[in-house]
Amino acid sequence: MHGGHDHHHHDQRSASRRSLWIAFAVLLVFFVVELVGGLWTHSLALVSDAGHLLTDVGAIVLALLAQWVAARPSSPLRSYGFKRAEILAALFNGVTLWLVAALILIEAARRFSAPPEVDSLPMVAIAFVGLLAQAAVTLVLRRARQQSLNIEGAYLHALTDALQSVGVIAAGLIMAATGWFWIDPAVSVLVALLIIYGGGRLVVEASHVLLEGTPREIDLEAVLRVMQEVAGVERVSDLHAWALTTGDNSVSAHVVTEEGRSAEDREQLRCDLTELLRARFPIHHLTLQVEPTCALERSCRCGSWIEQAVEPAGSDTP
Repeated sequence: MHGGHDHHHHDQRSASRRSLWIAFAVLLVFFVVELVGGLWTHSLALVSDAGHLLTDVGAIVLALLAQWVAARPSSPLRSYGFKRAEILAALFNGVTLWLVAALILIEAARRFSAPPEVDSLPMVAIAFVGLLAQAAVTLVLRRARQQSLNIEGAYLHALTDALQSVGVIAAGLIMAATGWFWIDPAVSVLVALLIIYGGGRLVVEASHVLLEGTPREIDLEAVLRVMQEVAGVERVSDLHAWALTTGDNSVSAHVVTEEGRSAEDREQLRCDLTELLRARFPIHHLTLQVEPTCALERSCRCGSWIEQAVEPAGSDTP
């Protein structure tokens, strides 16, 4: 079963790697186009869009590097390998989004006091071509984003850049019609706020994984209820769930069974629980320790969250 899972996981990674390389090539070309165009037309919105494109290119390079590092084998020094490298890359990408937004806001504040004249129509034409490229990149990365928070980071970079291009086009059309050049920094501020939001989501998700938070796709209270419904289980304690990286979920628990059960019975109970939990929940690594009541009570007590969340099976409490 693990062989099939690993093969599928390898195929997914190969596909996401191809998507990243396609996105890298497209964005690198249009970064140069937009930078030259922004300097030519004196448009902050276009230059900031080019700057964001550069961070997109950097995000994709980082995502590719993180994939390579994460694929390195485990060792006695790092028994889990380097899978968390992708989460660190996602966290870094989120922080760089904030940095880009801060730079845009600083320059926008300077330009509000003395808005420079902008050559609007060429600005719109360049931004429109850039939008087509960014939309294509966003669609390419969208297919792979669910596979990894690392890919999600690159996707959010590309998506916010596409939104920024829409803002640049709108600003250019308004300036061409009205001559209101303050629209250029105003649109940059709105886009910067969108970038801050996207970066914040990424930072929160990456931090959740790094802090060993329960994976979003696993309902730990439901796991507890399923385990308590199995015949022979008296109590469950030390139930934990975490993820090494996106989709690589681990669960561990102590299971209390009645005193007097043979070692063979306890092993059969462990096998039954393992089969049931793997069928019901997206768990990649599962560690269960089945012990009689007296052995467990000498070593540990139930975790407080379990006592608060779900009453033990057979309780008369309404």
